Amino acid sequence: MASHIDEDAVAAADKEMEERANRAKELLSQRYEGLKKKQDQKKHRKMLLEREMVGLPENQKHELRSALEQEEVLIDKESRKKMSVADFESLAVIGRGAFGEVRLVRRRGKIDDPQFGEIFALKSMKKEMMVMKNQVHHVKAERDVLSKADTSNRWLTVLHSSFFDETHIYMAMEFMPGGDLMSLLIKEDTFSEEVTRFFMAEAASAISSVHALGYIHRDIKPDNMLLDARGHLKLTDLGLCKKVGEVSPSESPEKVLDSLRKELHGGGGMISMGDVPEGGTGPKKHRSQGDVMAMSIDDGDGTRPEPRDPKLRRELAYSTVGTPDYIAPEVLAAQNGASGYSYTSAVDWWSLGVIMFECLVGYTPFYADDPVSTCRKILRWRKSLEMPAETKAQLSPECIDFLSCLLTGPESRIGASRDGTEFENGFKRVVQHPWFRSFDWDNMHEREGPLLPSGTREFPELLEYLKTCPKSDPRFKPLVDRATQNFDTFEDFGSAMDESKSWRVFKHTQLDQFYNYEFRRVRKPRLPLPEI
Repeated sequence: MASHIDEDAVAAADKEMEERANRAKELLSQRYEGLKKKQDQKKHRKMLLEREMVGLPENQKHELRSALEQEEVLIDKESRKKMSVADFESLAVIGRGAFGEVRLVRRRGKIDDPQFGEIFALKSMKKEMMVMKNQVHHVKAERDVLSKADTSNRWLTVLHSSFFDETHIYMAMEFMPGGDLMSLLIKEDTFSEEVTRFFMAEAASAISSVHALGYIHRDIKPDNMLLDARGHLKLTDLGLCKKVGEVSPSESPEKVLDSLRKELHGGGGMISMGDVPEGGTGPKKHRSQGDVMAMSIDDGDGTRPEPRDPKLRRELAYSTVGTPDYIAPEVLAAQNGASGYSYTSAVDWWSLGVIMFECLVGYTPFYADDPVSTCRKILRWRKSLEMPAETKAQLSPECIDFLSCLLTGPESRIGASRDGTEFENGFKRVVQHPWFRSFDWDNMHEREGPLLPSGTREFPELLEYLKTCPKSDPRFKPLVDRATQNFDTFEDFGSAMDESKSWRVFKHTQLDQFYNYEFRRVRKPRLPLPEI
């Protein structure tokens, strides 16, 4: 018996040793690739500068080369600095979940530090819980996709850094003061068709942005759509993302719009949806009974009883952990082990359809009193999906048709496979749909959103004051309260940022499962171009 236990212990120790060796090997490989990439980028910048300096006097060339060298040294110094919780000061708790919490923080440092006082949302998660609940690959997937997104990406919350200590992993994210779309839905109850179209256009752009990075989001829901100070939407919480391909810049929403613009106007002018070839059925034309895209919002009589209190139902769903309301039927089928079921990026377009239904009706189409019943309804969506006649009568045929393109089977949904192998660009089909005929895609971000979050006008000034306001100042708490007015209130039980032990730098000697979690977004070097 003792011998058997010893053998098990030795086998476990050998396995742990092998895993640590593999992690060390992968870490060295990643560092080598990182250094090689950095050297290639430096070489490229040197070549660009030399090209721009052709014909200049030698003394001026020397000055510009020296300026670039100094800039490179400064960037290297910034990138080598290890981040820790000691670099942030906690201001308030703005979110809390089963695995951790989100805090409003500001950057510590010296006054001359360009990031001094910057406001972030710092997400912290317990390592132990991540391992116990098998969430390690999820948090790494989120870090991976957000680190690939450029700071110019309009549709994903910006990840500034990720790091870890003995007990937690952290993500310093862009702070979105407008709260989430679910909170706005609870406040408004329903959106008009025009408001819904705006949010669907932005959400479709955000989904397309994730797909262009080579991922499926798999957790599209109003809770994961944050609003900025001007009422524009960005996706967050990409912990369930699944990598399905490589980065494809040509598939990004901006490139798709550029491509359509060139097709229509030879590269110039705005996109006029009246000229775009229609991706859906035409106006005033609904799907026939035999159409594979047909569903009950086209042919139902709307006699299904409405919820006793739709708003209450949404609030109950909002408080339910792991609510399945937005999950596509093929995902549930695959999870249940149904033979032959797999899924593609089209699952995100289904989730968008559920959100659209909720915006227009006031509750999700498959809501039930418990998650199991909701899953059953989703799996039998052809029978259970029905829009109330009163709501349907107020909507345009194009609106109903677009919803039908989202809430349908994976074989014919927006983003579906054309021939079983090649997949169409879902965003392109969204733009081409008649419901967006008069929508101004080009200037969408230039104007404010149709529903502005509370405090919109004061957010820029508030956050600027908050950068330097001492905690001892009587104005500090009112400032924090106003900056976080679109978030729920949570009791602050303290954090590692308040403990002296957290101020020591964590030594990365433990090659645990989070060994390669670190990320630091460093500004791009400024090329000292000669004055003309």
